[in-house]
Amino acid sequence: MRILVDARHLGRPNPSGVGGYTINLLNALFEIDQNNEYVLLTTGRKKPSLSFSKPFTHIHINTPNKLLNARFITTNSPTIDQLIPGHIDLIFLPALNITPLPASIPTVLMVHDLSFKHFPKFYSARMRAWHKACRVDQLFNRADHIITPSESTKRDLKLADKPITSIAHGVDPMFLPKMRAQDHGVRGRLKLPKRFVLFVGTLEPRKNLIALIDAISLYRTETREDLHLVLAGSWGWNTRALKKRLWKKDAKGWVHQLGYVKDEDLPALYRSAEALTWPSIYEGFGLPVLEAMACGTPVITTHTSSLPEITGDAAIHVDPYNARDITTALKQLLHSSELSRRLSKAGVEQAKNFTWKQSAINTLSVFKKLTQ
Repeated sequence: MRILVDARHLGRPNPSGVGGYTINLLNALFEIDQNNEYVLLTTGRKKPSLSFSKPFTHIHINTPNKLLNARFITTNSPTIDQLIPGHIDLIFLPALNITPLPASIPTVLMVHDLSFKHFPKFYSARMRAWHKACRVDQLFNRADHIITPSESTKRDLKLADKPITSIAHGVDPMFLPKMRAQDHGVRGRLKLPKRFVLFVGTLEPRKNLIALIDAISLYRTETREDLHLVLAGSWGWNTRALKKRLWKKDAKGWVHQLGYVKDEDLPALYRSAEALTWPSIYEGFGLPVLEAMACGTPVITTHTSSLPEITGDAAIHVDPYNARDITTALKQLLHSSELSRRLSKAGVEQAKNFTWKQSAINTLSVFKKLTQ
């Protein structure tokens, strides 16, 4: 079987989120699948360097993405399989994209979440226009099988007549509770404060970081403890309100912005934190929560969307719209060594249920069903 993978999103620098999912899943697929050929398609002025554990075919179309997308939108052609030579047995779309699809080739689509439908206010006008250009409803209808990362996203789709399989993401084996030799010096290099809670992810409105800062400010005022907040992630869009909150006097000196953190430094960063505080309003999965649990770091997250599904009883769940609720959770956790130990142990056990190998096995099973 010759499988075409739309890998155009891997051309972006510092792939995370959807890009991280694609890289981890393909690595796991290449490890277990010795029978099929995978053709990865990229486009744009610059050919990205793709590195995986096993041989694969990389075809790059040296056409600016804006021009290619304009053609896709205006003419609905060519179909994605016509961009590469040779026969294709199956098309896999790891993410939404502007993608004309052929009617004759089975197609599997991964839908990570429906935040763009449920919370359009979290997206810029440009991003909303891009989702419109993707013609997502047509993609949903055209796909022969849809994969979601959680049962929560599967329910959100509300496509009763469409085959949908929930396949959870995995966690990289490097996320362990024990320190490793390469962790030496990470704390000093990142200039981490003595005692802090951590957020990992893109700094954008959907992550609800203003409520988190308000909650920790309240915690510091009421307890007189010198608790810091470390934000590890790149700036997203519409950050004016967050930056304005960071400029306020009560946030000076204890909020630390690390920017993008290299993957190899993340395990040590998680293990150095008192807790991962992840008050996101909506998530299709929420990989940092899983990574933190695998490292034995207690987690405070929200009771919304997929997050209770991922964490089970191994985290404290709060109301994302109530900063006081987050403050109360911090007090419960940081003032109880017994609760901290229990959540740390439970998180490690919960994370063992999520592996990229199992994700790959389940995904390959979907591929086979469509081509048998």
